[in-house]
Amino acid sequence: MKKMKKILHIILLFFLFLPFNPIDSIHETNLFEISSIAWAQEAKKQPSADSVQPAPISKHPFQILPVEVFEGYVIGQGDVLEVFVWRNEQLSREVVVRPDGKISLPLLQDLQAEGLKVLELRDQITRMLKEYLENPRVTVIVRQINSYKVSVLGRVATPGVYKITGKTTLVEAISMAGGFAEWANKRRITVITQEGGKKKKIRVNYNKILSGKDPSQNIILKRGDTIIVP
Repeated sequence: MKKMKKILHIILLFFLFLPFNPIDSIHETNLFEISSIAWAQEAKKQPSADSVQPAPISKHPFQILPVEVFEGYVIGQGDVLEVFVWRNEQLSREVVVRPDGKISLPLLQDLQAEGLKVLELRDQITRMLKEYLENPRVTVIVRQINSYKVSVLGRVATPGVYKITGKTTLVEAISMAGGFAEWANKRRITVITQEGGKKKKIRVNYNKILSGKDPSQNIILKRGDTIIVP
């Protein structure tokens, strides 16, 4: 027992006369490691001089992503349009086609938009602005389509009126309505459309579309068309 106490006493003296404290050394090592980790994390946040930074998003009209409108799309009530006049922010703005079919723009006041194609409206605004500006450059973009609706009625899963934002066929419209209900007569579908200002009824046999015998019956729908499934 006395021998054990003597050994412990020698060990204690050894540590007391060491030129450095091992506990402090461990503590300093831990601090160094923590500081190194913090520095590395901060360095990741800072972009290097050689890294390529993305260019800021420009407000140039041709970089605005428009709604994908199919060729021949005709503007209708409720559609949201972006009218951009090059280098003239005061005349550039987003407008909604009113229930009377018109839009309002500075200088031009009210002008007809419903019933026109996008390029036709652009040309009309350009002509009218020539009275006030020299060589005006106008861009018209459809930002939101709200006027293109079709009705799917009769024996379908969810009859109703559906808003469409692009070129849509008969088969796609029936799919949007949840498909056919039980006992639906797929051979005697009627599409009511407008042609030349008059109502026209088109008889469609869905089975011939599906079998590939007459794919031409899968017509592209127009604004305001009504599909009736008996």
